Amino acid sequence: MAFLRDEDFDDLPDDDGDAFLKLADISRRRLMEQPTDRDGEFQYEDVLGYMNEVAALAETYSIPDVVFNRDFENNFNVEFANFTRAFEYRAVQIRAQRARRDRRNSVALSGAGRERIQHHIERLKAEIEAATIPEKRKRALLDKIADFEAELAKKRFNLAQAMMVVALVAATANDFGGAYEGVTKIVHAISEALGAEKLEDEERQRLLPPREPFKAIPDMRQPERQQIAAFDADDDDIPF
Repeated sequence: MAFLRDEDFDDLPDDDGDAFLKLADISRRRLMEQPTDRDGEFQYEDVLGYMNEVAALAETYSIPDVVFNRDFENNFNVEFANFTRAFEYRAVQIRAQRARRDRRNSVALSGAGRERIQHHIERLKAEIEAATIPEKRKRALLDKIADFEAELAKKRFNLAQAMMVVALVAATANDFGGAYEGVTKIVHAISEALGAEKLEDEERQRLLPPREPFKAIPDMRQPERQQIAAFDADDDDIPF
C-alpha cells in the first residue's frame, strides 16, 4: 500500500535530508491512521507498504542504511524494529545537521539589538500603512513583517526573514512615491542592526572556551572477590 500522494511532493524543503524527513513523517502518520486488529497490530501489508515507501525515499535522497530487506532473515517484528532503529539513527543526524546549518544562518540577538530592530519595524509598518499602494500588496508586506516579528521573538533570528522583507519592499519601491527614501533608510537601518548583531554573535562564539574532553568513567563492576585476589598472597599484613 502506498501512503504518499502526488501533492505531498509539492513545496518540499530544498535540503534533501529535510525533504526525506518530511515525506517519511507523512507516510508514518498515514500508517498510524490505518485500522488495527484486536491486538492493536497493523495489517502486515500496511507496514510493508510504509517500509517500502520510506526505503524508496532514502534511496532517492541518498540516505544510507534505511533499507527494506524483502527477504526477511528475522521474523517480521524484528525486521520492523531494525528498520525503525536505522531510520531514527539517520533522522537524528539530519536534525543535528539542520541545527548546525540554521545556526550559521541565524543570529542570537541581544536585548538592546532586538529593541532597536523592533523600533525600526514599527516605523516601517507605519510607512506601509500610510503608503498609496494597492491594498493586496500592502497586506502581503504587513503579513511578511508579522512573520519577521515572530522570528524576532525567538532565541535565534532567522536571517532569511530579513532578506524576504528587504526583497518585498524593494519590489514595491516604485509604489511608495515620496515615502520611498524614508522606507529605504528604515530597511537599511534594520539590515545594519542585524549585521552588527551577527558580528557580535560570531565573536562571542569565537571567544567561548573549548569544551573539555569526556572523562573516562571508571569500571565499577569489578566484584569484591576480584579485589581481594589482587592482594599479594605472601603479604604478612593480610589478616588471614
